[in-house]
Amino acid sequence: MFSFWRTLPDRLSRVTSGGKFISEIDGFRFLAILPVVINHVSQRVERHATVAFDPPLSQDPFFFWMSRGYVGIYVFFVISGFILSLPFASHNLLGTKKVRLGDYFVRRLTRLEPPYIIAMTIFFIVLLLQHVPWSDLFPRYLHSLTYTHNLAYLRWSKINPVAWTLEVEVQFYIMAPFLAMAFFRIRDRWIRRCTLMAAIILLVCIQQFFGWWDYPWSFFILGHLHYFMVGFVLADIYLLDWKAGRSPQLFLDVVSVLCIVGLFVFTDHDLASRLAYPVILFFLFYGAFRSVHVIRAFRNRWIVAIGGMCYTIYLIHLPMAEGFGKLAGKFPVTNHYIVNLLVQLPVFLLLLFAVSVVFFLAIEKPCMNKDWPRQLKEKIMQRYRLLKS
Repeated sequence: MFSFWRTLPDRLSRVTSGGKFISEIDGFRFLAILPVVINHVSQRVERHATVAFDPPLSQDPFFFWMSRGYVGIYVFFVISGFILSLPFASHNLLGTKKVRLGDYFVRRLTRLEPPYIIAMTIFFIVLLLQHVPWSDLFPRYLHSLTYTHNLAYLRWSKINPVAWTLEVEVQFYIMAPFLAMAFFRIRDRWIRRCTLMAAIILLVCIQQFFGWWDYPWSFFILGHLHYFMVGFVLADIYLLDWKAGRSPQLFLDVVSVLCIVGLFVFTDHDLASRLAYPVILFFLFYGAFRSVHVIRAFRNRWIVAIGGMCYTIYLIHLPMAEGFGKLAGKFPVTNHYIVNLLVQLPVFLLLLFAVSVVFFLAIEKPCMNKDWPRQLKEKIMQRYRLLKS
């Protein structure tokens, strides 16, 4: 048993198509997924409670802070901007191998689609077994599989509400190569970076003027594009300024920790707060990358392993939290919200971890091998030839 736990983080290690693994990025993914999960568990404690909480949740500071867990989504968007722009930026700035668009899009499909389709199909079947009408559910299922549910319904998917962010991610996947090629063709680094920062500020101002940060525009990329572009700026700095290595600075530990706190504080929708948010996200990543202690935490093998499973965790956690919350809500511990949350949360996190490990190893990790479609085809052909002979 001890050997199993000791080797588990290695078994959960990611497979990267480019061969270059940035461990701290999975640390950031851990930072992103944890508050999202806590937020959704907190919502289920509220939704399925069989007691009246004292104090009321509208006056409970614990509930206020737990309900801010959605900020992890914005961290995910920055990570996507960073990761997806990196090969295009590297080609334009460092002269590395050119990214073929066909390979880029095929890789997105073979890497992300199978886990998504399998998870959504499982939840679709579960809802059918719960007597949700086929006539209502099946069209939503098809729209979810084609990443058009946000467009068709302007609502979260009944099958898996968190899929709305994945549809935003897909919209960015389509745009990313063209945006990256446009920005990173600017040769002068300071003109390029100033252009990126000006684009971020302009986007926030336009969003504020037209209300794109709010429903229903928040279901689309225009309401979130500036977060992805923060990742562009970080990719630029990562490739050029830190190419020869990063000099850790202790004060940047303080900066990154303050920025983590700032994520939960500057959540208002006035223009000043929304302009401050990309700055906070930038210095969170910048500070952590060049910190002394925070970066060590983000490189911890368990943090990296769990962060590496974030796609699996994100896909399955909300339906699991809903089922768990319905059961746990029947057995309240006290009439204090925070006590119920602190009792339910560790149990749910252990259950989620166990299920995620199985799903990740069985479904997601095999899809990280970019050659899996060819290998699968060869296995099918071998079996076919054996049967024929």
